Amino acid sequence: MQVLKETKEKGISLKTTSILMVIISVVIAAALLFTGIRAFRSFKAMEKSTDNYIALTEAASELMSASDYLTEEVQCFTVMGDREHMENYFTEANETRRRDKALAVLEQEMPGSRALKELGESMAESVALMDREYYAMRLMLEALDDSDMPEELKSVTLSEADSALSKEEKIELARKMVHDSAYYEQKNRIRGNMAECLTELKNGTHGNQQRMKDQAYHDLIWMLALVVVQTLAILVMMRITTHLGVNPVLRAVDHIKMDQKIPIVGAAEFRYLAGTYNTMYNAYKKSIESLNYKASHDELTGVYNRAGYDLIRTSLDMKTTAMLLFDADVFKSVNDQFGHETGDRVLQKIAAVLKSNFRSDDYICRIGGDEFVVFMVHIGQEPVQLIENKVARINQDLSGESDGVPPISLSVGVSYHPEGIEPDEMFREADTALYYVKENGRSGCCFYTDKLK
Repeated sequence: MQVLKETKEKGISLKTTSILMVIISVVIAAALLFTGIRAFRSFKAMEKSTDNYIALTEAASELMSASDYLTEEVQCFTVMGDREHMENYFTEANETRRRDKALAVLEQEMPGSRALKELGESMAESVALMDREYYAMRLMLEALDDSDMPEELKSVTLSEADSALSKEEKIELARKMVHDSAYYEQKNRIRGNMAECLTELKNGTHGNQQRMKDQAYHDLIWMLALVVVQTLAILVMMRITTHLGVNPVLRAVDHIKMDQKIPIVGAAEFRYLAGTYNTMYNAYKKSIESLNYKASHDELTGVYNRAGYDLIRTSLDMKTTAMLLFDADVFKSVNDQFGHETGDRVLQKIAAVLKSNFRSDDYICRIGGDEFVVFMVHIGQEPVQLIENKVARINQDLSGESDGVPPISLSVGVSYHPEGIEPDEMFREADTALYYVKENGRSGCCFYTDKLK
């Protein structure tokens, strides 16, 4: 008990280590998720900023386009006198109203901004320029004696000097008002304010995009660092698990196969199991050693006797053990023909051949006159071919006549259950399989299956 207590208290707990590594992984995964979401939001914000810039730039450009359209229509009207151009002018100014809509878009998206101020000044200049254009169109209508005057032009009053001008002079003055340097100075002020507006939009958008880009860049750096940390954490977890759990188990399996004690290494939980196993192993070895050799071994053949068989069958792990039941074919005729002394020598030869063909870890027992049982321990999942080859080799060794011992053959029934069954049930199955061999030509081997019932 003291050994168990010491082995339990020493070593790192694999359970605690696993919980700690899981917590670390969860924290890193949460940080990755948070950083990823933030980086995604930064990219979405950058995309939205770009879309807004395009929309606002288009809106600002629409104001300039509308102003240029008004200029073009009023100039065409003063040059050609075609009312259609005047009507187009007022349709734009009163119905389409692209300038007002562009200003409304900017007021909604960027209230109080420098870009909005510049656009407002462009709008003011454009509206101021309309007074000059209204006057020029009124002059043209007067010169053309056109009394169908739009409502906006009715309120325009010509000066006495201009009213006294001839038709040709009025037309000339109207054309001059929308073509002279003063007119284009106002147009240039509109364009200047518009250029300032676009510059402000570009600078503001660039600044926002740069901040978002920097934020996204930092988030990506953090994500990369977290991925590296998580990868290292996984590698460390695998290393710890291998060192504390997997390697000790693999070494323990090798020692069990060699019928040795398990090294007490690795995690605290495995140390406890190893200590428990070693205690049971020591007790088992002492119980085996404490058996009186004569009480547990057959005097004639030197293999285990029935008493030894009874002890062995209750101490083995039958999940990894195959039971082979051997019976000498027509042994009675050997005794009848050659005598019991020769029969005893045949049994000794059988025991010697079995010992030479099985491992030292396997257990060979004589349980009756000419019946032997072999426990093959620590075998793999597919022992059929191995056992069949051994039986064939044993019968080959027994087929020759040497030292006056006549040849003989063995019939063998085998029971093997990786899922594990009781030894008595295994013996019954092996006996059933042996009977099948006896009934079908002897000198062979048969594995028990349910079909043999």
